[in-house]
Amino acid sequence: MRSRIFAGFLLLTGISVATGALAHPHVWIDSSARFQFDRSGQVSAVTIIWRFDDLYSAFAIQGADGDQDGITTAEDLTALGSINVDYLKQWGYFTDILADGEKVAVGTVDSFSNVNDDGILVFSFTLPLATPVDPRSQRLRMSSVDPSYYIAFQDDPDRPAVATGTVPADCRVITFGPDETPQTVSDSLALSLAADKSWASSFAPKVAIECGD
Repeated sequence: MRSRIFAGFLLLTGISVATGALAHPHVWIDSSARFQFDRSGQVSAVTIIWRFDDLYSAFAIQGADGDQDGITTAEDLTALGSINVDYLKQWGYFTDILADGEKVAVGTVDSFSNVNDDGILVFSFTLPLATPVDPRSQRLRMSSVDPSYYIAFQDDPDRPAVATGTVPADCRVITFGPDETPQTVSDSLALSLAADKSWASSFAPKVAIECGD
């Protein structure tokens, strides 16, 4: 069975994936983030940047060609990005943001970008925090996770996570590698374990804001 979670992306871009003996993951994403600090030194939003693997990018860019004239325009990709943003909302945008281990409520994405960067699809969106978090008093951590492990997220090696805005002098961005990094997982095993989100979370890199000495 196709992953229910990421099927929307695949259907929207016209990709047909055979099932059965295939192994997870099917899509790879290099992920980065920009933590946005407000004037009071609190994190008010996080911009997530996803760079898709070249195979998925090729299918997605081609599939976004609305009039099928062989040319995928910026408008085509923006339209696809808008649909994907709406789709991802029901899955929490595949993003977990925690403050002292407690889930942080986020608002609805109303700012996004979906562009073709020399053949690589780059999708970014900004998650506003329902209530800004002061990382000097609460430990802030973020990770991108697909519970079904249909998508494998990894740190973008060329674009590390950063902090922007009024960043307190003693605060810095720290990246943690995944607890485990399996090369492939069978479809049947992934389906049996997908209900346990902690299983997929162990494969996800994590980014934190650390403040103080």
